[in-house]
Amino acid sequence: MRSFIVAILFLFTLFTNFYAQKQLENTAPGCNPNFARQLVEQQVSDGKTVEDTEKRIKILLRSADFLWKFDEESARKYFAEAYSVAEKRFAEKGFEDKKFDSGKNTLSFKLPDFRTEVIRAITKKDGDWAKRLSEKLLKDYETESANRKSNLDKTREPEELLNIAVELAKSNPQLSLYFFRRVMSYPLDSHWLWSLYGAAKENQTLADQVYLEALNNYADETPRRMLFLAAYPFANERIFGVDKYQFGVSAPAGFVSNPKLQAQFLNTFFSRIGKFVNNPEDLNKPADEYRLPEITYIVSALQDIEPIILQNFPNLFERFSNVKAKANAQMSADTRKDLDERQKSSEEIGSSFDERIKKLEKADSDGKLTDDLIIQTATEPKTEGEFVKIESWLDKITDEKLRESMENYFYFRRSELATKENRFDDARKYADKVGDIEHKAVLYFKIAEAQLKTVNQQYEANDILSEVSKLAAKADDSVEKAQVLLGLAFIYENFNHYNALTALGEAIRVVNKLENPNIFSTSTFSVIKGKNFAHYAIFNTPGFNLETTFEEISKKDFEISLSNAQNLQDKYFRTLAVLAVAKNCVENQPKNKIDNKKPIGKFKQQN
Repeated sequence: MRSFIVAILFLFTLFTNFYAQKQLENTAPGCNPNFARQLVEQQVSDGKTVEDTEKRIKILLRSADFLWKFDEESARKYFAEAYSVAEKRFAEKGFEDKKFDSGKNTLSFKLPDFRTEVIRAITKKDGDWAKRLSEKLLKDYETESANRKSNLDKTREPEELLNIAVELAKSNPQLSLYFFRRVMSYPLDSHWLWSLYGAAKENQTLADQVYLEALNNYADETPRRMLFLAAYPFANERIFGVDKYQFGVSAPAGFVSNPKLQAQFLNTFFSRIGKFVNNPEDLNKPADEYRLPEITYIVSALQDIEPIILQNFPNLFERFSNVKAKANAQMSADTRKDLDERQKSSEEIGSSFDERIKKLEKADSDGKLTDDLIIQTATEPKTEGEFVKIESWLDKITDEKLRESMENYFYFRRSELATKENRFDDARKYADKVGDIEHKAVLYFKIAEAQLKTVNQQYEANDILSEVSKLAAKADDSVEKAQVLLGLAFIYENFNHYNALTALGEAIRVVNKLENPNIFSTSTFSVIKGKNFAHYAIFNTPGFNLETTFEEISKKDFEISLSNAQNLQDKYFRTLAVLAVAKNCVENQPKNKIDNKKPIGKFKQQN
């Protein structure tokens, strides 16, 4: 009886909140395109005094994106200014690293190239302009890249343009194709492996076309580099050859392997091998830095290809046998020894989960069990059965700090799996074993979101969000607490507008007490660090972002959202929050509703 009454009260609360939301839904007279434009113009004006160029670029890009529909001339001016600022920053600092400190762990990551960030934004408005800027970018790249010390930066610009091509595959295939073709003028590298699958996720027809063009374009590349094109036509997660466990990617759901492209790759690869083994200059060329001799990649790839030839392409068997014999004839004793050692090491990486468990058992019985061995296996389970098999081994990790980190990661992933399989009680149980408040909140949010989509689970979703609120209330003011509160506001907005506003107000209070916090991150991370190894994992946190939360809440409540945005003391945070709110006033508004001739006045803003 009590549970029935509680359920009725909960449904009543949902109904009254839904009714209140409908009453509030952007009926404010100030929520109109002209006023929204005034807000944006004011933010741009204020943003000119922001010294941090990264922040200024973001303000200019958001403002240009907003104004394009109503005042293209001003929007172009802002885009151009953003690119100019980005160029000056790059000339001064080059590629930049930034450290993110969670309080427990520090992770160093590369900041984006803000020049390509501007190009990415412009592609959505003016493809020809984006092309011109990309040509300028690549011209500078060709001048500078040879002098770069870091191997990670030597191909950054082409790699970034491939990322843009992937993002455009669905919305603008022609522009996407342009960027793919433009990057084909540079050497083939590993970023093609991920880019092809990324494009196929959005538009496989385009990706297949790009693949065929790339294969023809790179037909004379070194065999090792050609193997970056080996996975795609077979829908493989890994390339062929000795480096297969260094380069892996998952084919997108619904991906269809293409026998014609498979045959095309095999024939092209065999032709390249034939030229290679018959050319003394190729055979005697030193191996690339940190790489094995080319012949090693050829022979190991042919070993992986042989079963495919026997099963699916018997018509190519004679040709395959010919190139295989010629390649093997070029293998010296030392080269073959190096290959055998590398393959033996790789077998451990490619071993099954049960084989890894047996290895742990043997090491334990021989007195050779190490924390490293346990960690290597404990980070790999993919099913609940595998989680069960490895769980008891966590207690055998001798380093207490390492064991705590591993347990947090282990139960985080186990809770994620349980949520995905709608085992909500298990998901909650495993989430409760995670000690990090931010990670636990992420799990609670995932559970709540899944429950909100499931019949008869809405009450449980509200209950778990209440637990998140309690966790946040107990935590000290920090970036993590602010992000948890933003996430709470974002999810509450689905069914409880009042609670969403309460969480948002508390998030702003916390943000205002912190010094330059990084509250725009959309991910959190976990580090499992031992003496001789480190395992990093990044978890997405949608809704933890300030802009995303303000954009979501302001869909129903313009004036209160704007007031909250203006309560942010940091000028940069305030600007992006106000821009996010203003965006909702102009969604789908026809251009002729804006009076472009009307002078833009000032409005009173809290300082």
